[in-house]
Amino acid sequence: MKTGSPSSPQTFLPDEAARFLSPGKPAGGRRRIPHLEILRAIQSPGRGIADIVEAYKREVLPARTRTIQLLGHKAPAQIIETLLGFEVKSQYKRIHCPDMVTARYVRLFSEFGCRTIRLPYDPTITARLITDFERTQEAIRRGVQELFPQDHDIRVYVLRRLYKHLRAQLKAAAKKVAAESTET
Repeated sequence: MKTGSPSSPQTFLPDEAARFLSPGKPAGGRRRIPHLEILRAIQSPGRGIADIVEAYKREVLPARTRTIQLLGHKAPAQIIETLLGFEVKSQYKRIHCPDMVTARYVRLFSEFGCRTIRLPYDPTITARLITDFERTQEAIRRGVQELFPQDHDIRVYVLRRLYKHLRAQLKAAAKKVAAESTET
């Protein structure tokens, strides 16, 4: 049940999510889904939910890292145990990982739909961050489920938009750090 017009790039809010709206309605009386506000509300440190982008900027980008090429669009990923370690499989792409922590890290960013991600050489950094990242991912899913309990299509749409914002923020943070490192 979509209430937006087919030409509109954004779906409109159901009544139960109206608490995220500003008091005034836009022209035409329709209310739009404020994706960034939802993302900020879900990733609040006051609730014990880490901000993935801030933690990535603070912990991962300053460390020595390697770049991992991922699938590049949101798709479910699974971890497969092999004789030589682990593999993360997302559709047709398989990425070899030496340990479970690295596999969880790669799976998480594969599910976000990232094209590339920076993986620290130091596995203790990854181990320290992955639990918070997974908790944040689950909080985002749960938050969207609570906001839109009746409409599966809207849940999928909002979740994809939230992941799109996360990807854009992660990419911008990586570009900023790369630009700063080339200047020095």
